Amino acid sequence: MKNLQMALSGVLALQLVLAAGLFWESSSRQQAQAQSTPLVQAETDALQRLEIVGDGESVTLVKQEDQWQLPALHDLPVNRDKLDTLLEKLNALKGTWPIATSNSARERFEVAEDKFRKRLKLYTAEGDDPALELFVGTSPGFRKVHVRRAGDDAIYAVELNSFDLPSTADNWLDKTLLAAGDLTRIQGPDYTLEKSEDGWAFAADNGEETPAVDPGKARELATALEKLRITKAVDEAPEVEATEFVVKAGNGERRYHFASADDKYYVRRDDRDQLFEIAKYDFDRVMDKRHQDLVLVEREDEEQTAEEEPDASEEDQAKS
Repeated sequence: MKNLQMALSGVLALQLVLAAGLFWESSSRQQAQAQSTPLVQAETDALQRLEIVGDGESVTLVKQEDQWQLPALHDLPVNRDKLDTLLEKLNALKGTWPIATSNSARERFEVAEDKFRKRLKLYTAEGDDPALELFVGTSPGFRKVHVRRAGDDAIYAVELNSFDLPSTADNWLDKTLLAAGDLTRIQGPDYTLEKSEDGWAFAADNGEETPAVDPGKARELATALEKLRITKAVDEAPEVEATEFVVKAGNGERRYHFASADDKYYVRRDDRDQLFEIAKYDFDRVMDKRHQDLVLVEREDEEQTAEEEPDASEEDQAKS
């Protein structure tokens, strides 16, 4: 009996120790979470340069006169929405409870200096010393990655995606940089359209009468130019004849030149030196329209024409 009491006392003591341990761990976690600090403490408004390395590629984004540019792509503009999204996510990163701090963990989670998925450097001034250097590694779950700051042993699991940090200039390029905006005039190969409160119409010379414009096709043409998207910048221009379009918008007049070669489709605008590649879909929406395609076809004329033309089967029956 005495032995049984001693055994039960031992089990009770062990349970009390385990409970105390769990309570201490839980309290420590809560305290750490309450004391969480931002992993990125650099002021995003003060950033001047951003470098991303990963997947054997690298890209640098530079701020010039409040405009973010890509030096590797002739200082073309950066997709500002994508950059703002990344900076917002970085500002939201909190360091709470590190999941590991050892050197072996750096290798395992790929957040070491010589083994990482992505490396991000943020600069707030000229020079080679970044305000923040962050290693982004493996993913522990949906929309999460392991990260570690340079000079810090702590490794955290945070809400971030590796694809939020593309490491090629093409992925950061503003694909809408040739979008024309709201147009009021389009001069194509054999037509000129002007927009009024009543919609699009053919421009008339010396008051001559012009055919009505198909509003759907005119709107499709205008939208294709107003929201034109490029896919990438091209270094070598093909030697092919281009088709010119002159458009007028609120910011003035622009000239576009469209061309195709070897199943690739190109566009250039007169205010930029670079040639750009575009999708076939966007190319066709502009290039497949001529004057006769934009003329409104009246339904009554079509029906009347159909009635006047004898049916082939009826002719065959009459002959038989």
